[in-house]
Formats: sequence, structure tokens, C-alpha cells
Amino acid sequence: MSEQHGRDWTRMTPDDFDQDAPVRPVVPARPTAVPAVPDEYGTPPLFGDETPAARPRTRKSVAPPLDQPKLF
Repeated sequence: MSEQHGRDWTRMTPDDFDQDAPVRPVVPARPTAVPAVPDEYGTPPLFGDETPAARPRTRKSVAPPLDQPKLF
């Protein structure tokens, strides 16, 4: 999986890397929410924090008690 077509990663040199990139990734101090919004083309989001749609409340029907003989 680590190999890409036509590239030999064993022959990389320092010039192949982005010298302006930070040595360590920038990690926020605490987790932040990712808004789930469509992109500029209108594609719906795949991930993110969405506001769940309100579900209509339904009444659950209560089943009548079963007349079952005593086991013991």
C-alpha cells in the first residue's frame, strides 16, 4: 500500500520533501468540532458533526400480558 505507481521511495532525497512544512503536525490544544457542510459543488458532507434531524415521536403500543403457565 505504501508504494505508488512509478515511484521508488527508497531513492528519495531531502529535496523531495517540503522544507517549509512543520517538523511535527500542528495539533489543536483540544478537540474541535468539524462542521458538516456541503462543499462548493454542493456535495453533501461525508463526515463531521451534524445536527440530528428531529424524529417524530410515536407512541409504542403496549403488548397485552401473556397468560403463561408457571414453570416451577
